[in-house]
Amino acid sequence: MNEHLLPPVYFPLRKSVYLLITALTLTAPARSAMTDELSAADRGKLEAGESVLITVEKPGATWPEVRIYRKVKATPEGVTALFLDYENADSFIGNLKSAAVENEPDANTKDVRYTVKLPVIFTISYLVRNRYEKTPGGYTVHWNLLESLFAKSAVGKLRVEPHGDTAVICYANHVEPATSLVAGLRGHAIKEASNTVDAIVAEAERRHTKSAGPP
Repeated sequence: MNEHLLPPVYFPLRKSVYLLITALTLTAPARSAMTDELSAADRGKLEAGESVLITVEKPGATWPEVRIYRKVKATPEGVTALFLDYENADSFIGNLKSAAVENEPDANTKDVRYTVKLPVIFTISYLVRNRYEKTPGGYTVHWNLLESLFAKSAVGKLRVEPHGDTAVICYANHVEPATSLVAGLRGHAIKEASNTVDAIVAEAERRHTKSAGPP
């Protein structure tokens, strides 16, 4: 299943939100507590710059929850800002045509409609509620599907924490497909989740390098 039938989790950010994130920054430990959730072997993969993908089966669910851990050569504030920058999400996420805020229940919550281009066939859209929060260890963006033809439900979150002079993220998403036709594409959906994380990491690192300027 194309990932763009599911809620995208790359919600970039405008300047005002970036300033809010910066203002809320707390002193954080050098090592992310997120790494303690991993085995020694997986921590080694993470430090080597590889993705660590874990699937968690849910009782009675068609698909598992997908969790992807990744180290990012950027600041936690920069990664979170990228994730919330709706206006520019289509510049680095393949097939995304637009991401438009339709409603703002409060200062940290936005209902975003994503419109995506599917090869040859058509465009589709779905509505996702995204909620941002500052946590003691970093930042978290939660999402919950409000409207889609292809999924009964989808809930997840992106956690971002400092890790030395870099950041570490955990992208977690659990989707319940709407039909048996979609349900058979489990493996492809997991692969596309990995592609989404790759895109987030690449763009966050590109922006970080650009903002740092020449050494």
